[in-house]
Amino acid sequence: MKKILSFIVMFYMGLILFMPKINLYYTLENFAKQEHVSVQEGSIKDRWIDLLITDATLFYDGIASAKVASLTFKPWIVYNRISATDIKPAKALEKMLDVKAESVVVTYAIWNYKQVTIEAVGDFGLIHGFMDILTQTVHLVLEPSAKFKNNTLVRQYFKKEKEGLVYESKF
Repeated sequence: MKKILSFIVMFYMGLILFMPKINLYYTLENFAKQEHVSVQEGSIKDRWIDLLITDATLFYDGIASAKVASLTFKPWIVYNRISATDIKPAKALEKMLDVKAESVVVTYAIWNYKQVTIEAVGDFGLIHGFMDILTQTVHLVLEPSAKFKNNTLVRQYFKKEKEGLVYESKF
């Protein structure tokens, strides 16, 4: 029994270590292009257990939308995580959207196969929520910072409820 268990663990570790993460990233990038989203990355590094992308620029419909200092992908099959740090609007959008995110974390685990969790921290406050895969809905709760409490841009997308400012949508 111990041999079987150790074989399964070693197989899983080998699968994670030798997974072609860069090829997986480019495949995901092709899916994003179908939604008019593209990424121009500064550098890509396969660090065995994860994939690190630095100095990325996100484009929507060919327009530079955001700059990201680092993106980390952890495709561990049973637990997958994308972390982004130091996210700022692109220069063309800086005056309109004066919003910076310190970190955004998106997590999917097979033990909670219906949901993808989302957490973000920035000068806007704290966002936590989920995407429900089965009902195709997004539910985000914003706990706004003092700076963003009266921001009209936020108010038009979020509804005030007892748990905070709530954004709900279908995709």
